Amino acid sequence: MASHLIVIVDMQRFKLYRTKKDPLERESVELLQSIDSLETHERIGDKVSDRQGNFHGMGASGSGENHNLPLENERRRIVEIVSQITDALKSNAHETWSLAAPKAINNHIIDALDASLTGNLEANLHSDLTKTPDNEILKHFAQ
Repeated sequence: MASHLIVIVDMQRFKLYRTKKDPLERESVELLQSIDSLETHERIGDKVSDRQGNFHGMGASGSGENHNLPLENERRRIVEIVSQITDALKSNAHETWSLAAPKAINNHIIDALDASLTGNLEANLHSDLTKTPDNEILKHFAQ
């Protein structure tokens, strides 16, 4: 039986739920997948070298330059989130699905998703629900 999927993401976490009904027709959610991005927990020193002078004779050592590293990290994480959503939707049978993502990244995610996946998007919340208890998830989508 195809059902409804709920995807909840932020810059660190990805959660995939399936809605289900018990014999008394009460609806609840079942956690299918939960991924915590390890890259967001790394220190910047683990990602880049802080050694100066790697490019002697090239004109400048590059120290003190602003390379927009936080912006690049956000862009890469959004690409990763889109990939996780695409894989989840393609590998789990469903009729409709819903998304909850913080306002700052929500539109970027929707814009990057393939149009064939957004066609059956039922609800799109600009909210961070990654820390919401499972038994309260459906309340947010019922509004």
